[in-house]
Amino acid sequence: MEFLLRGLLAGLATGLSTVVGALPILREKAQKNPRWPWLHLNLDFAIGMMLAAAAFNLIAPAFTSQGNSTLGYFYVLICVLLGAGFIYSMGLVIGNHSEAKGHSNAQTKAWLFVSAMMLHNLPEGLASGAAFGAPALMQGGAWTVLGAIMFQNVPEGLATALAFTSLGMSRRKAFAGAALTGFVELCGGVMGGVFSSIVHNSLPYILAFAGGAMISVTLDEIIQQIRGTNFSYILRMQFLMGAFSVLLMNWMVG
Repeated sequence: MEFLLRGLLAGLATGLSTVVGALPILREKAQKNPRWPWLHLNLDFAIGMMLAAAAFNLIAPAFTSQGNSTLGYFYVLICVLLGAGFIYSMGLVIGNHSEAKGHSNAQTKAWLFVSAMMLHNLPEGLASGAAFGAPALMQGGAWTVLGAIMFQNVPEGLATALAFTSLGMSRRKAFAGAALTGFVELCGGVMGGVFSSIVHNSLPYILAFAGGAMISVTLDEIIQQIRGTNFSYILRMQFLMGAFSVLLMNWMVG
């Protein structure tokens, strides 16, 4: 029960951060000015945080928990690849479904978009739930993972709501759609907590799977940015500050 409660609270925190980020869409000013400078600043910073948190606070503890077991390292690596492959495969399914539908109307586009965001948010919820379900393994790193996900979700919630309004939806419906994507993180957090409670020895593999899924999501964002910046994106100050902030948080909570 304790593992389940931890996962529920972690998923609730990350899900609510998406809802909070979407709140400004209810103001008319937000819809008229969709390109707020702070939105892009925070997204760059958050991507750096997410990538570093996945590597140092999810995958690294999974590896170190195996001691000197070569077989254990292999299992963790397989779980990382499975997590990344799961997100990639689901992305292809959504992409093929999108092409088949042909985006004939705004409602179809909206549901395809919300499906994509749900897929994006699932590993974030799973990661937060698994991190808080493994206090002995994660130690202070669980708070870093939660902080990184929540920070990333705030601007992402607004970006999601703005995308809905661009499809012709009202501000209230756009807010509801963004909030629905945040609900998936609550489900993911519960899943992480439940898995942790059922099989305690599976915690490193759950963390590895969630870490691989998160890296797959963040790399997709980074690749999209690199296409327009000729690799200079990875040297952006906001991106680097986001990555280094995770190391600082680990040092502070460790």
